Amino acid sequence: MTHFKKLSLIFAAILLSLMPLTGLTSVAAQEDLKEVHLMLDWYPNANHIPIYEAIEKGYFKEAGIDLKIEMPAETNDPIRLVGAKQTDIGISYPGVLSKAVAEGVPVKAIGSLVQQRMDVIMYKTESGIKGAKDLVDKKVGFASDPISEAVVQSMVTNEGEDPSKVDMIDVGWDLIPALATDKVDAVIGAYVNHEYLMLQDQGYNMGYFDFADFGIPESQELIFVASDELIESDPDLLKAFMTALQKGFDAAKEDPEGALEVLFAKEENAYTLDKDIEAKSWEMLQDFMVKDGSFGAMDVDQYDAYVKWLFETGSIAKEVKGADVVHPVLNGEN
Repeated sequence: MTHFKKLSLIFAAILLSLMPLTGLTSVAAQEDLKEVHLMLDWYPNANHIPIYEAIEKGYFKEAGIDLKIEMPAETNDPIRLVGAKQTDIGISYPGVLSKAVAEGVPVKAIGSLVQQRMDVIMYKTESGIKGAKDLVDKKVGFASDPISEAVVQSMVTNEGEDPSKVDMIDVGWDLIPALATDKVDAVIGAYVNHEYLMLQDQGYNMGYFDFADFGIPESQELIFVASDELIESDPDLLKAFMTALQKGFDAAKEDPEGALEVLFAKEENAYTLDKDIEAKSWEMLQDFMVKDGSFGAMDVDQYDAYVKWLFETGSIAKEVKGADVVHPVLNGEN
């Protein structure tokens, strides 16, 4: 056997001996990941781009997390299942969270997904509506939410008008059809980055106003919620989760078109996303997600004012404080 052949065989043997080790190392690395279950608030859409971008870029795995996405059957499922420790983290809303905490559910928000409130009073411009006082003698559709009723009543009262003169109509989740077919004059509970864009796309001349313009305290829109037990037992895991999301947001902002493609590729439901609508939505969300500062940030004082208003309007069962409902893991507030 020639010297060259001997060297070749030795080299091949070395390669063969390393191959199983490489495989074992990969398996071991996979086993080191902590499985974390995240329940979305609704079907995947532009609101969730930082999540899917962080998955695609491997930021969760870098943080030691094997993230599993779950879909809710009902709006309250994320809070309910997180409280019951049947899922680890859920995406929910400040109003739903505050109500749950007031009722004794052991959960808190650990960070924000969308900081800008997207729920607005939405209407066709031909309705003549421009502000809260114009809702008097009008029909306002809402989705079975007492907080929505309290918002309308408070805004109209703040304008010196009689809230009993507003006809609140429960249309369930048929907010777009109700407004499009003139069953109602305005709706509350629809998003400016989704339903508003869809109605505009259908050719309607649309207008909207924000609750804060008429005396309703500011609040964030979408938040990440974890159980008190997980917050206490594994704060490093939650910080790693939010840090991976922060990286996902930064990467998606750097390449917005690529991030949209990741979302469409990961669509895990029966709904068909409209690419133009989601692109417009993502353009808005890049500002909405950092309205209060850096991605994931939460202001406990803001929540103090919001939960106080909820209690004063009878929207929650008992008085709670901002610190009772939020425990931000990225900005150092408790």
